[in-house]
Amino acid sequence: MKARTCPHCNYQYSKIEYFKLQFMKFTFSDWKCKNCKREISYNFKRRALVALFSGFWFILLNYIKSSLEMTPLIWVVLLVSLVFGQGLIFTFEAFKKVDGE
Repeated sequence: MKARTCPHCNYQYSKIEYFKLQFMKFTFSDWKCKNCKREISYNFKRRALVALFSGFWFILLNYIKSSLEMTPLIWVVLLVSLVFGQGLIFTFEAFKKVDGE
């Protein structure tokens, strides 16, 4: 299954649409696909895997931070790396059909 794609009509949400869904919806809520109007939800198994990799990324950057002398430049670089890496990791999430359809 492609990331950010409706399992009914294969409409692929852009990254901007996905982030709007990510931050404007409750994690466990269902919603209607923008294209086919059928209900979809997050694939929670894949979401757990993405969260695991996200946590690993955070721990890795924290380890790097603790092993280096922190200057403002290194702090900014690590913060940007964390935000950028989290964004990339979360683009691998997928949607699923709502049970009952």
